[in-house]
Amino acid sequence: MYHLSNRSWVNLDAEGGWVYKALVVDDERIEREGIKFLIETLGLSLLTAEAENGVKAWEYLQAHEVDILFTDIRMPFMDGLALAAKAKKLHPKLKVIIVSAFGDFEYAKQAIQIHVVHYLLKPVEVAEFLEVVTQVVRLCDEDREQRERTLKLQQVYEIGNRYVQEQTLLNLLQGTASTRNALAGETLFEWLDEHARYRVVLMDMRRKFFDSVDHGFEAELKSMLPWDCLYVNLNEYQSVLFLHIEKSWDDITSLESYGLLLQEYLLVKYHANHVLVFSKLLNGFQMLPTEFQEMEKALEHKFFLPATAMMFTEQGCTPRKEEPVYIERLLEEISTYMTYGETLLIRNGIEQMFDVLQNSNSLSNIYVKYICSEIAKKYIQTYKRESHACFHRFVEQIYTTQNLVQLKELMNDLIVEREKPATESTRKVIGEVLKLIHRNYGQDIGLDSLAEKAYLSPSYLSHLFKKETGASLVKYITCYRLEKAGELLRSTTKKISDISQEVGYTNFAYFCSIFKNYYGKTPAKYREGDTA
Repeated sequence: MYHLSNRSWVNLDAEGGWVYKALVVDDERIEREGIKFLIETLGLSLLTAEAENGVKAWEYLQAHEVDILFTDIRMPFMDGLALAAKAKKLHPKLKVIIVSAFGDFEYAKQAIQIHVVHYLLKPVEVAEFLEVVTQVVRLCDEDREQRERTLKLQQVYEIGNRYVQEQTLLNLLQGTASTRNALAGETLFEWLDEHARYRVVLMDMRRKFFDSVDHGFEAELKSMLPWDCLYVNLNEYQSVLFLHIEKSWDDITSLESYGLLLQEYLLVKYHANHVLVFSKLLNGFQMLPTEFQEMEKALEHKFFLPATAMMFTEQGCTPRKEEPVYIERLLEEISTYMTYGETLLIRNGIEQMFDVLQNSNSLSNIYVKYICSEIAKKYIQTYKRESHACFHRFVEQIYTTQNLVQLKELMNDLIVEREKPATESTRKVIGEVLKLIHRNYGQDIGLDSLAEKAYLSPSYLSHLFKKETGASLVKYITCYRLEKAGELLRSTTKKISDISQEVGYTNFAYFCSIFKNYYGKTPAKYREGDTA
């Protein structure tokens, strides 16, 4: 007897046909052995199990899927017709073959009513048995093929539905989706209506990450959170979660606890450093594009954050850290802003610095006044005439201030609008960065590597790039790569997998996914010029 698993139609035989599962039921052991002998001798593609009466057969059928049931009629405890009727209700596609010594018309009538496929009389003739079982196996083939077609159609539907979901979420983030085209008929977005309460979480990875994870990542991500969620990938570095928030989860403390859980998952399983940015609590999606811009803006500060960090836009996203190394980095940033004449950023940098100083218990007054003197020195040397005398006067004022409030007011008074912003130098820097992208888009390039080549901090390069081009640097790289992929698909006969590698995507499946999100069609359809 074969030990059968819970699956039906298990695998291919030596000739490429499918092997189906059969259950032989008869209270006479010799009859069961006879049917099994015929199946084996005739080389029929069946794995057989057996049961000695209707009750045991019913127990087996409840625990296993079976394709073909051979059953006698007259048996103790439960006869074959009763067994067949119950089995057909449990497994509607089950093929039942009655094997009985009784050819009574009443039996045949009942067999027809319960859709028995064949009625064989004992003693069974070999030729008839072969013909009947061959026909039944063919019916099993048809059922299997129909199930496979249905499964493929379901998969196509799910892929299409997923694509619609991703496109809608992307449009919502960018502010290009209306209520009508975003929500009508989409049950996935029922909770994202004008009365819905939700938050958005922007996951920003320190390295390329999302091109190397499969769909299991999304499922695991959703399973660990207590809310209904939607997920959309933006690029190799960033993905977004939409969290449907219940009233009991309004407070940031609760959100932070699950943020820590999410961080632990990313660090332990993937060793992936990252920054999580939580949005404000939102109602509907009208304010989503503005809020998402604030979340992206918050990431300009990630240079100053630990390798893994969490921020909430409603708390203000200026990083708070007391270590002197943070202050030193901030001073470097402010110095860079001065070089490029970014008055607003200089003011913002000083504001951040005083934010940290105000909450610090470890920095002395002398150190605080010293760093303010360093900022003043750089600024006065860059922008003021008679800088030496001016600097000495200002330093005297710094060291006579009585508290942090006075010192902050003094520093703000120092920074005035410049008459002529340094736009040419900014354009030159971004021009060089664009050249680097256009030459090296097929390599592993990102914000950090480009910032290093441009001798700027990542946060400042990100700010300058978006200011000059209107797009984030990561988004620009993604779009440029996909535009190049489109050109190669239309103008060459290179394999799509080779094109994927050439434009910087080592993960072919991810390339196909992000290409379809960008163009609205697969690379193959795009190459064919399919407009559907």
